[in-house]
Amino acid sequence: MKWVMLLVWMLVVMVTASCASKSAVNHDQTDMIHLVPEGFEGQLIVIYNVEGAPKLKKEKGFTLIPYEEDGMYLTSTEDMEYGAVTDTFYYVDQKDKRTPIEKHCTYLFPNGGISIEDRRLLYNAYYLTQSHCSESFFSNGPENEGNRNVGQTVEAKVREEGLLE
Repeated sequence: MKWVMLLVWMLVVMVTASCASKSAVNHDQTDMIHLVPEGFEGQLIVIYNVEGAPKLKKEKGFTLIPYEEDGMYLTSTEDMEYGAVTDTFYYVDQKDKRTPIEKHCTYLFPNGGISIEDRRLLYNAYYLTQSHCSESFFSNGPENEGNRNVGQTVEAKVREEGLLE
């Protein structure tokens, strides 16, 4: 009986310790700030694990995504943040002034990936609109199928960068 009690006690201690410890990567929330060129409308895509690209930077605990004029951002950061999506979007003007973008103007596509030789490039993608902001857009995304094909856009960018022959 003592052994059973000892085993139960050890199990309780291990479970409590594992719940109390915090991992290096927060998988509870995404906590990303998307910095979008002023006036941009269309697909926003972040491609991870790109050799030679810059690492993502942090600002007050939030990961910054500074998109290029074409709505793309390549990073050598190996993986994306996972968890409840708590992202915020801002238009950024030429003086780096940030203007918040209403969440109903954004749509989150499912995450994806592409393999190049022995390297796996992960991506997450969004669609940003100025003219169709609504609860329906936020939930369902763009109606035009051409605006929904993220995989083709990622593959074209990877080819353009010379990462895929």
